[in-house]
Amino acid sequence: MCPRTLMMLRSYHGRVVPATTHRVAEAVEALRRGKIIALPTDTLYGLAAGVRSESGVRALYATKRRSEDVPLAICVGDAQEVGNYLETGHLASGLLEELLPGPVTVISWTKSSSDLPNCINPGRRLLGVRVPNSCFVRAVARQYGHALALTSANQSGDRSTVDVTEFLEIWDDVRFLKYQRYHLHLFLSVLMSETAVYLDFRRR
Repeated sequence: MCPRTLMMLRSYHGRVVPATTHRVAEAVEALRRGKIIALPTDTLYGLAAGVRSESGVRALYATKRRSEDVPLAICVGDAQEVGNYLETGHLASGLLEELLPGPVTVISWTKSSSDLPNCINPGRRLLGVRVPNSCFVRAVARQYGHALALTSANQSGDRSTVDVTEFLEIWDDVRFLKYQRYHLHLFLSVLMSETAVYLDFRRR
């Protein structure tokens, strides 16, 4: 880990913590209090808010300096949950389980019976859902008990980030920064090996 990274982690002592299983409850508590967290996914560093927290979702938009007209994707803990939010009845049996978890965003029409609150993409029927191949992210979603609003950890228009030091300008807006437990350069290579894929599964 480079000296600059170590210095930044020390200056945010208590807020920059390893993305390990014993930190899941801490992340969930922050989400339930309307905070946003930064965490490593299987592709990039992301910002997450609980979909049940309107203040958290608004904080997510504000932190990214992003118009609320731009839709957010959501994240769930398991492939079986995707059908709670998207119309998936027309898909081949087992298809989602083959694709997920992984670096895939499944896009389809929002299910009319989904329990998404109005603060998530109001007026839009199209929705993207992720199940990242990250034990930590999925554990947070499971323990939170609802979907997470998930987006890249950067300000709108900036490049996507694969290292915690690449989004320093938004650190003060984030309650907890979760970083990969292992050497950050090693994790960087893992992140770069996973290319994000968007699959449109709308019924035509």
